[in-house]
Amino acid sequence: MAKINISLNEVLRDFIGQFNYTYDKYIEKKELKENEITSFNLLDHYKFKSIDDLNSFLYSEASLEIFGHADQKIDGLIGKFNTFLMDIEDDEEHQIKLVSKEFNKSIPATFFFLSKTGCRAKNIEFVNNDNDEWLNADVLITANPNALLNKPENKISVKVKTSYNTDVSADYEIDSILDFMNNPELRNKILTIITTITYEEIN
Repeated sequence: MAKINISLNEVLRDFIGQFNYTYDKYIEKKELKENEITSFNLLDHYKFKSIDDLNSFLYSEASLEIFGHADQKIDGLIGKFNTFLMDIEDDEEHQIKLVSKEFNKSIPATFFFLSKTGCRAKNIEFVNNDNDEWLNADVLITANPNALLNKPENKISVKVKTSYNTDVSADYEIDSILDFMNNPELRNKILTIITTITYEEIN
């Protein structure tokens, strides 16, 4: 059985688009397009005095609007994801877990996002730093360049391509989570590698 961790931001949730909208609404009009966000460090694109000010905006002042009111990355995505989860559960072959770096008020805001979209994922873990997206995972599907750069040995990384992770390599690259969900050939290739690695470790 493969343990598959899936990041929320930029995989299922349009975090950057909603952050952009909220920043324009409350701080200043920048009207950046999502494809113009070329750095994972938001301080490179948005005017905050410090990382503490940015974190205060993210995790205290505007958490509900940023994390809770965000759209799905693709229209109807969560419904398709729910169907995918049911298929995986019926096969009883693999374990899916959603992971997200959250603090303070962003935690209940994320629960609101999952609730409003009708997400039926049973396993959800909030982590304290980017690398913890790998916790107890064989495969990580993420857009997070920091997590991709720090892939543990004998794990498989699947990068969801965005404008801010173009320079980061991964074992596999996909345009969206739908590529993984709808392509059994790709999915079986990835998960067969994990099964082989696990078998070799046991022996």
